[in-house]
Amino acid sequence: MTAAVPVLVITGPVGVGKSTIANEAAWLLRQADVPHALVDLDRIEQCWPVPADDPWNERVSHRNLACMWANFRQAGADRLILARVLETRSLLRRVTEAVPGAQITVVRLRAPLAVLHERIRSREAGDPDWFLGAATHTAEVFEQAQVEDHLVDNENRPATVVAEEVLHGVGWLHRAVGQ
Repeated sequence: MTAAVPVLVITGPVGVGKSTIANEAAWLLRQADVPHALVDLDRIEQCWPVPADDPWNERVSHRNLACMWANFRQAGADRLILARVLETRSLLRRVTEAVPGAQITVVRLRAPLAVLHERIRSREAGDPDWFLGAATHTAEVFEQAQVEDHLVDNENRPATVVAEEVLHGVGWLHRAVGQ
């Protein structure tokens, strides 16, 4: 029988701060001595060319995730933080295939579209147009799809505060770090 693996998926539209909050959550868990691993799925799917029938490289991403999780598990991680755009819960099927025993909780970060656009313009040195369009599209999709188990505001709040709220909400952190 496969052991249960708590999996926290941090999602939201482009520019909402998924990677930042996931990194901060991992840091908070380290400070609390909670064994875990962090994977930003956007980072492990980058491969060219992409198959015509899989334009977001989901298959490569989740094959990579399966290999990484096996290594993380062997190294002592007992839970997993994933950062990704998750427009529909049906995409979680691939996570459960890659992480045997996955018990998934989805936390969606939310911020106003103007904030998303401001963040994108400040981080994309080249042409931000694709990212601005993606932020607008995904923000609309998320408001309709409601893929989340928990919704957390990420507008003008310190990353540590948001990450603590996320971790408290899923029961992974029971006290403030440093207390």
